Amino acid sequence: MMPGYPSQSIFAGRNHKMKRTWYVLYVKPRTEKKVVEWMKFYRFFYHLPLYLKIRKAQRRKVRVYLPLFPGYVFTRLNPDERLTILKTNLIISTIQVDKPRKMIHQLRQIKNATRKGPVVKVHHSFKEGDLVKITSGAFRGVEGVVKHEGAKATLCLNCEILGASVEVAVSPADVEKVESQT
Repeated sequence: MMPGYPSQSIFAGRNHKMKRTWYVLYVKPRTEKKVVEWMKFYRFFYHLPLYLKIRKAQRRKVRVYLPLFPGYVFTRLNPDERLTILKTNLIISTIQVDKPRKMIHQLRQIKNATRKGPVVKVHHSFKEGDLVKITSGAFRGVEGVVKHEGAKATLCLNCEILGASVEVAVSPADVEKVESQT
């Protein structure tokens, strides 16, 4: 088992004087953990959000940690480090992050939410709906977009760089509308 579950990240890195840039690595299918092993080997910074899924296998329950965003690993690299990780032949492409502070804030919200409760499902990002903040309960302080499904409300915690979000069921009484900040 890899340390750092339910999300993996390491802040160790070489002492290069070159400026590091935030990237989202789009990796080959089901190779996120292999990429993380290479990142550990080279002592590069990485972040791989994971969630726990319990599966049944031959009448037993098996605990499996899966990537929250399949196919993506978050990293901060300088040009030499980027070239090194591209040579692993596990990376399909790199997406340079234009607004790293916003992405980091969104990843922290998602990490806090997954730490406090189970992740229900991962969905494509939703643009419609109100921006809200949870006011009570385990997810207090988390912001997201509301999607209504029948009698229950669902909060989508967005990670816009990937066009994906994490969906969590909350009571409508536990949220308040946030005024948009531009």
